[in-house]
Amino acid sequence: MTEPPGHDEQPIAGGTVTPIVRIGDTVRRATGSRNARVHELLLHLEAAGFEGAPRFRGLDDRGREVLTFIEGEVTTYAPPTGMASDGALTAAAVLLRRLHDATLPFAATRQDGWRVEAGAPRGGPVICHNDVGPYNTIYRGGRPVAFIDWDSAAPGPREWDVAYALWRFVPLYDDETCARLGWPVVPRGPRIARFLDAYGLTEREHVLATVRRRQESTRTAIETDPSLAELRREGRAVEIGRDIAYGADRRSEWERFLG
Repeated sequence: MTEPPGHDEQPIAGGTVTPIVRIGDTVRRATGSRNARVHELLLHLEAAGFEGAPRFRGLDDRGREVLTFIEGEVTTYAPPTGMASDGALTAAAVLLRRLHDATLPFAATRQDGWRVEAGAPRGGPVICHNDVGPYNTIYRGGRPVAFIDWDSAAPGPREWDVAYALWRFVPLYDDETCARLGWPVVPRGPRIARFLDAYGLTEREHVLATVRRRQESTRTAIETDPSLAELRREGRAVEIGRDIAYGADRRSEWERFLG
């Protein structure tokens, strides 16, 4: 893609691993060898009519991927002010379910060529986003409307993504972490049930064990992946250890809401 004369690049907040800039109504990011599958996925989602993802528009003259810019509010690990409501939670679950359903035919024929995190499943019936949380979500009018940052997408079982979403959207942090990140402190068990009901996940017996596996997998990736060195320096692996301990302490309480 050739740029028009005098185009202006505006840095976008976020992009912990990969810097992001905006040019007009597009977003530009560096791409890697594993992104070809992600680009195919985004094209598939567009053809399938799934509106909760940016559109892939090729590469620019610097080899960066060109994605459509999605208007809305973005955040870090906590949702924008007022967006931690039960309605926003269920909207995230519904959007995730629509994503997974839209990927079924695509996943059936494309199980290889993805970047797979240590400890993650090596395939599955849907394509998981694998990093779905408020920090990778566009909010509009208090509701999630799209997921961004698809670099970690790969085939997997639905519950692999659902477990990660529970961790980040409920969220499954202790009270001190919630306060630090700007989350209201609310009972987690009812919100776990609300998310699972909205998603439509009926087999829930092992979902909390899967949450722990997801946390351990993410911690291992941060500790070992050179591209995630900045997250390691920020102490994210230590924070995840705290989340794991909190989940172990509350697991029996939360299990009562899985029926």
